[in-house]
Amino acid sequence: MKKLFSLVLALALLSTAAYATGYEAIYSSDNPIPAIVRAVRPAVVEVISIQQDWSVETGIVDRDVGSGSGVYVDDAGYIITNNHVIDDADKVKVILWDDTELDAEIVGCDEGIDIAVIKIEPQPDITPVPMGDSDQIEVGELAIAIGNPGTQSSATLKGSVTAGIISAVGREEMGAGVFTRPVALIQTDAAINTGNSGGALLNARGELIGIPMLKYIADAAAVYESLGFAIPINTIKPVYEQLVATGKMVRPMLGVTVVDNAGPYEPLKRYSPAGAKVYTVSPGTSAERSGILPNDIITHVNGVRVSVVNDLLREIDKHAVGDVLELTVCRFYDSVTGEALDDYETLTFSVELAIIN
Repeated sequence: MKKLFSLVLALALLSTAAYATGYEAIYSSDNPIPAIVRAVRPAVVEVISIQQDWSVETGIVDRDVGSGSGVYVDDAGYIITNNHVIDDADKVKVILWDDTELDAEIVGCDEGIDIAVIKIEPQPDITPVPMGDSDQIEVGELAIAIGNPGTQSSATLKGSVTAGIISAVGREEMGAGVFTRPVALIQTDAAINTGNSGGALLNARGELIGIPMLKYIADAAAVYESLGFAIPINTIKPVYEQLVATGKMVRPMLGVTVVDNAGPYEPLKRYSPAGAKVYTVSPGTSAERSGILPNDIITHVNGVRVSVVNDLLREIDKHAVGDVLELTVCRFYDSVTGEALDDYETLTFSVELAIIN
């Protein structure tokens, strides 16, 4: 069902953190926020995206085109930020809490979940921010956001701290437009603004639990307040590790392209079931060898019902290259003509996940 109105979304520029060593969790029974801020704020940096222009008259000229936040997460100099903060950058600059400016190397980016890793040298005398466990957070618990809100054309309000609670978990299909993979977001009422993207969302122990990157502003019918969203740190961990290790994020693939197929939960005589409908099958892949055909509708992965493409991607992302998935397929249409068959079949295939070039 189509939405009547499109939400106006503001991508806040923020950054998140990952691994850290030598950092003790902070807790105060009265108010933990001041101690957390003292410990973490120096590790939340400003990230400047720079594009380079050239002309005969001026030569090469650096031009700041955007700013956001980043979190220093490892003594080796690694910083996590959002991919949308630096995706158009020719160069990246980092400004520390003490106003020190450092050039940053882009280690790797992943548009799948909107995460990027950059690295600075020399390593500053800053304690990295520790990662928490975002699977353990509860609705109603304390949430603290630290970042650098502001605009592209004006100075950021560096090191701004806001606090609130975890409003909800598992928020999906938020229409952010910056993900190519399904991401279940953390919702918080801690104020998130443009420039916060890539910053830190922390729990009451001063641990990183998410990366703020989105807020709702308004649609045609209403103005929204206190609707901020963050990428959970447990979603980020494997991406961070792979970017640091290899410089790129490679996800396992089935070897098919798919589209959403709207339909009932179970197939009817004249209606195909909801699922991921195969559009093409890549030659030489396990999917082709197993016998999957165009127009087949994938309805289950290892027994888990998948009703849309994002359901399928979510199940694939739980596995690694070389894992074998059992796919349940409804063969409702002819693979060549696309016409409905007289009698549909329910089939099972074993498909090995691979890297498809």
